[in-house]
Amino acid sequence: MDKLGIKEFLSFLNGKIGAKATFYNEAGLYKGVYPSRVEDVRGDQIAFSHPLLKGALLPVLKGVELKLKVETDGMLYQGIVSVVRGAPLDGIPMLWVSPVSEAERVQRRYFVRVPCLLKSAFFRLEGEKVRPGEEAWIPAPSIDISLGGIAVSAYKEHGYKCKEQDRVLIRLPVQDEVFFLTGRLIRKVLKEENWDMGFAFESVPGYVEKALGAFIRRQEMAGRQ
Repeated sequence: MDKLGIKEFLSFLNGKIGAKATFYNEAGLYKGVYPSRVEDVRGDQIAFSHPLLKGALLPVLKGVELKLKVETDGMLYQGIVSVVRGAPLDGIPMLWVSPVSEAERVQRRYFVRVPCLLKSAFFRLEGEKVRPGEEAWIPAPSIDISLGGIAVSAYKEHGYKCKEQDRVLIRLPVQDEVFFLTGRLIRKVLKEENWDMGFAFESVPGYVEKALGAFIRRQEMAGRQ
């Protein structure tokens, strides 16, 4: 099914405890992308493991609406949920939400990830707030990319200051154009002398999505030849 009504979505998730989920806060001070997972479904409410921000619970207020994506059994559904409350469940911090829209199935092709080598770079927005003028662009060639984010490699001495959930500005040269997207660091692994870093885009404007989507399709087709 391409769409699930609210009751259908609740019933669907009731049998998918443990499924991976992602919250997208698209406005306000804590704008960003936050991984989670389905923990429980009770009535018209869904419990998720409480998303984290720099090792602490993400501050959220009752009634705040968030975009939610849930991935399970090779399917990806997205919809809008409203925060109901935060409460522990068996000792685990929970975030309880209620769906406020139907859930739409997203085509996996939209999120296909392809290897590529782009002369990308990133700029730490977090550091600019603390010490204005002291931050600089960090060169970080891409490893792979999708419409949801990019994986890059940065020299050890360049990437050590960037911490998970830090906001960054990403310089992305695609073909003959250069785009600038905001994102957050969601993964960071040290491999010998380089940091492998994964950034999730906070949002992708339509004109960028069109150009980047075309590039991804070309890379995908080239990989099949």
